[in-house]
Amino acid sequence: MLNKTLRTRLSFQLPRLIMLIVLMAFMGAGLSGQGFNANDLSRLRSSDISDAQLQTIIDRGEQEGISATEAINLAKARGLSPSVANELLKRAETLQSQADKPVVSQQRLRKELVPAKIADAANLSDTLVAEEMVGPQIFGSSLFGNRQSIFEPAMNIPTPLNYVLGAGDELIIDIWGATTNFYQLQVGNEGSVTIDNVGPVYVHGLTMEEAEAKIIEKLKLLYRGLRSGQADQTTYASVSLGRVRSIQVTIIGEVKTPGTYTVSSLSTVFNALHSAGGPGKIGSYRQIELIRDNRIHAVFDLYDMLLRGDQSGNLRLNDQDVVRVATIKNRVEVAGHVRRPALYEVKDDETLAQLIEFSGSFNDSAYTRQVKLIRNSETERMLITVPRSEFDSFLLTNGDVVQVDKILDRFSNRVTIEGAVWRPGDYELTEGMTLSQLIALAEGVMPDVFRGRGVINRLSDNYDFRVESFSVDKLLAGEYDLALKPEDHVIIRSIHDMREERTIQIGGEVKNAGLFQFREGMTLEDLILMASGFKVSASEARIEINRRILGEAAPAKRGTKLAETYVFGVDRKLTLNDEAKTFELRPFDQVYVRPRPDYQVQRSVTIEGEVLFPGEYTLSDRNERISDLIKRAGGLTDEAYIKGATMLRQSLQLSRVETEVDLGMDLTVEKPKSNENFVGIDLDDILASPGTEDDLFLRPGDEIRIPSELQTIRVSGGVLREAEIRYTEGKNLKYYVSRSGGYTQSARKGRAYVLYANGDVETKGSFLFFSSSPKIEPGAEIVVPEKVEVGSLSPGERISILSTVVSMAAIVITAISRF
Repeated sequence: MLNKTLRTRLSFQLPRLIMLIVLMAFMGAGLSGQGFNANDLSRLRSSDISDAQLQTIIDRGEQEGISATEAINLAKARGLSPSVANELLKRAETLQSQADKPVVSQQRLRKELVPAKIADAANLSDTLVAEEMVGPQIFGSSLFGNRQSIFEPAMNIPTPLNYVLGAGDELIIDIWGATTNFYQLQVGNEGSVTIDNVGPVYVHGLTMEEAEAKIIEKLKLLYRGLRSGQADQTTYASVSLGRVRSIQVTIIGEVKTPGTYTVSSLSTVFNALHSAGGPGKIGSYRQIELIRDNRIHAVFDLYDMLLRGDQSGNLRLNDQDVVRVATIKNRVEVAGHVRRPALYEVKDDETLAQLIEFSGSFNDSAYTRQVKLIRNSETERMLITVPRSEFDSFLLTNGDVVQVDKILDRFSNRVTIEGAVWRPGDYELTEGMTLSQLIALAEGVMPDVFRGRGVINRLSDNYDFRVESFSVDKLLAGEYDLALKPEDHVIIRSIHDMREERTIQIGGEVKNAGLFQFREGMTLEDLILMASGFKVSASEARIEINRRILGEAAPAKRGTKLAETYVFGVDRKLTLNDEAKTFELRPFDQVYVRPRPDYQVQRSVTIEGEVLFPGEYTLSDRNERISDLIKRAGGLTDEAYIKGATMLRQSLQLSRVETEVDLGMDLTVEKPKSNENFVGIDLDDILASPGTEDDLFLRPGDEIRIPSELQTIRVSGGVLREAEIRYTEGKNLKYYVSRSGGYTQSARKGRAYVLYANGDVETKGSFLFFSSSPKIEPGAEIVVPEKVEVGSLSPGERISILSTVVSMAAIVITAISRF
């Protein structure tokens, strides 16, 4: 019977729990792989649902809007057993109570356990993982650190014969043969199952094997054909375990989450230990006690399972069992070159050899002749070197740190050969091996071997390198030989390694100018072929070759000549004349193919505006003039405004781009700059007198512009309103300025000028007390410059300028006095 409190809680939470079960039936909740039938809840067992799955169901149920009444009706219609609802309710309460426990702030624990940088980098999910990350990892802790891992007892297995029955277990009795029947019975609180027409059968405390024999004996009274083992047997029966009961176990000692847990009756010590998060930081992995009936029933060594898969000590739990994790006694650290460096727990009689076995043994680069061990004495630390012969007998104590070093990165029997041999590389040094034998192993020397000298880089007794040289020619001739030593490095060069890389250069009017590798016997014809032949612009009459002067005269006798120059002529078929045929090129020669003096790429000029055929024209003669171009363009149209004709020309001039001042010296760097300028022309005079000096010669890129008749005058600059004003014959500059609103206060009246349509400029003139204004023509622009206002300097700017002047003056005075 449930007590009053439990009944009250059940009355409130059972509808909710049933609702969750129904939700599980509709949504699957991860049970589809367990043979769960959502339409029949009568066979649903509590053990079919893990804690993780139950928590998922609870979370989903809170998000659904199914009422409790609807859930109860659906659950009843599908045959949910009240006993299963009880068990699931208890487990749900346990999960809820664990979730409601106050926890220490993760942020505070992370700050206490690990530095902030480690916590941020690792993105720790909980404080337990953070705790394990400090220092070397405890062997086996990763098994419990991942909370996503599920280690729960398997339910879909044959019933163990030694399983002990108790209240809450369900027995399934199947009868077949001459008579058939099926019983699904639950062991009651009094420890018995009740069989129709037979009565109660007490099975509490019996194993499955004992309970089956007892129940079949009772059934023989009801079924006469049930005669086990006899020839006239016509009816058969089997007893199996259906749903298993839940039990409560208490986990205490050095575990991460001690407490009382509700688990399946098929759970083992390890299952319970995993539910509690495993041993804590000082918890023993080798002294896990199973306490039953107030005495130690068994001791489980987790290393047996972790290292060897031995679960003989992993016993099945009974109701009210206590699992106690003892405090560690001896823990040692293995670091360095082992396969699994970590902290290991050792027993008093375990040796260094067993510890190395725990760590997965040495890795591939471990130094195995001996290991170093740091041990704590009562007052200080000491270093112990343990040779391999003592591994099996050397006992360990608490706090030992075993360090396995790496083997030396060197060879005891290696020699190396490189250079002009067919197979350079490392070779095994055998007893009495000589240099000629090593060369033979390398398949001999190459034809381009440098026979004068080879060297051996050899380690001396004090591990310093020294060089021993030998004659390659005499060694190959068998006149003498050298014995080799470990780590000898033999270097035999080729003749190509001993000289500067030999190149030859060709430039100018060839298709692929550049550097080429020099080859013996190379002629000028060969080099031109390598450069893909001549360009169309190349001059075959003059090919210039410049050669280095290899002189070794004393400095006082040096000549003035810097290079030797040879000139040859070649036809388009690359047939050399007799002199060139016998001339061979040498390394570092520079060949240049000049362009033809009369070769010209087509150049063009442009004429736009009022001509009959405007457009781009190719210059046909060096002396072609403006008048010639106008004739080629068909002459002027009737609308052409001759006085407005202009010419744009691209000119190359030197522009001052940088000025540096150093003690009063002006250092100016000038660079060429391309500009496009207006050139003023008088087209009326040009057409009246072609060929005169006004009729300019055309240059590539020139652009002639001939506008139509212009009827306005533009006024800009220091006037009240810039404007385009209709041209009126006979009106002067003052008239057009007045039509633009007059001068502004900042206008420089005396500096006004007129820019004519053809690009010419004319300014105002004056003589004594008389002044004259430029003539105004259609299309002209009157420009009135304005005064540039210079703001007054602030006191700070004045002081800065004054200090600069004083400093410069001091520098100049100092320089003059020193001079």
